[in-house]
Amino acid sequence: MTYDLVALVDGRPSSDDILAGLAAAGEHLGVRAVSGGAVVQLCDDDHLPLVSVELPLLIQVPGEVERLLGTPPGSVRTPAWWVEIRATARDGARQLAERYAATLVERLGGKVWSTGKETD
Repeated sequence: MTYDLVALVDGRPSSDDILAGLAAAGEHLGVRAVSGGAVVQLCDDDHLPLVSVELPLLIQVPGEVERLLGTPPGSVRTPAWWVEIRATARDGARQLAERYAATLVERLGGKVWSTGKETD
């Protein structure tokens, strides 16, 4: 079973922001692009995926974040950038995904939502 997070960030993530998130998750991890570059995966030494990060999507419509999540996300303003992060069930993957999401929010502002909870 996967552990899903959504970083709802105030600014468009730049290449530097994405790289900072990857480095915060773990500089020792391998990185590969899949799905034609639409998804970046953090991989272990055996090249097995631990975390998948999708390209950011701009959400402009008020109420759309709530509709997509199925729960009120709190004080998320639109427009917001939606970054979906999925951790595998493997040991340590959840923590890597959380560090990645936290780094994006720290750099850009926003919130992290994950399976029923949100954090600033």
